[in-house]
Amino acid sequence: MRADFPSGTSLLVSFARGLGVEDKALDSLAVELLPPWLGRIASAPRHLGVAGSLYRKALRASTFGLVDHAVLRTQAIDTHLVSALRSGVEQVVILGAGLDARAWRLPELRAATVFEIDHPATQRYKRKRIGDRVAPTEVRYVPVDFEKERFSPGLERAGFRMGEPSAWIWEGVTMYLHREAIEQTLEQLTRLSAPGSELAVTYLVPNRLPFGALGRLAIPAMFKAAGEPLKGALEPRALAATIAPSWELLYDEDARGWQELTGSLARPPQTFRSERLAVAKRRA
Repeated sequence: MRADFPSGTSLLVSFARGLGVEDKALDSLAVELLPPWLGRIASAPRHLGVAGSLYRKALRASTFGLVDHAVLRTQAIDTHLVSALRSGVEQVVILGAGLDARAWRLPELRAATVFEIDHPATQRYKRKRIGDRVAPTEVRYVPVDFEKERFSPGLERAGFRMGEPSAWIWEGVTMYLHREAIEQTLEQLTRLSAPGSELAVTYLVPNRLPFGALGRLAIPAMFKAAGEPLKGALEPRALAATIAPSWELLYDEDARGWQELTGSLARPPQTFRSERLAVAKRRA
């Protein structure tokens, strides 16, 4: 990662959210957070009239399902987050926030405080692109390198309230961390979470990459060449065992389940079927 630029994956996810799968924008701020040239590509369908739909379909196909997958993942997490907020949660922590714009686009967050934790380089870039746009809720930034330091001290200094329930979002991050870093993060957020808190975390299941043996070799090699190697993978039962007994597992599905949950127009791609979303609630 360059000192003045965010991770490549955060740009890809923001591109997918900005492009979307239909004319109604999933995230209207996403294209503004991208480098201008990439933002123009993502927003083009809304300026092309009847040709816009064909343009979007072509881009969706050219990403091998990444756009549909990212849209489904975002919508599924939004659904669980909104449910937690309606239950009375008033603080949200986004781990590895990237170019996440939930604080700006979800009206249900207006009464909450949002803590965004991510690498300092990504946060510097994002804050520069955000400019003077004011979120309808309070956003507090906590710069952390997950592989090198603990995030809990910075989060507490930022005003996180341990005695109150919280909603944690850990989206598209664990696969880039070693198992030790994943477990350390879970240990920290468990200590900080009051009973009734909820955790939404996505994770990669080992040996389920597409295209057989070729995919198992080529896909990790591509991520490594891009400077963001895949490091962490968990079987569903291993994740359940890791969070027990402090957390009750409420939900654990891949993109097919996300589509069923949300009724999305996005199609669950086989290419990214190895990623799952788990939602858990902190026990008393």
